[in-house]
Amino acid sequence: MENVTLAHARDHLDDLLERAARGEDVRITDPKLGTIKLTPVFNSDRRTGTRKLGHLQGKMTLPARLMDPMSEEELREWYGDDA
Repeated sequence: MENVTLAHARDHLDDLLERAARGEDVRITDPKLGTIKLTPVFNSDRRTGTRKLGHLQGKMTLPARLMDPMSEEELREWYGDDA
């Protein structure tokens, strides 16, 4: 893990972003802001345009009736009484 100053980060931002995207820990320190860690939000597969199918499998559940048609009452609430 490398700590760099805010001034250094401004001058070398491209390099620091690339390193963080590769998984390296990069921390930017500033007396006013404190310490900030650069972390990629998406995995490296997302950067190349490829997607990994099933990466959320088992991590989330959807309501059982998500794709069921709306009832008359729900349609009125959604579109208003005039619909």
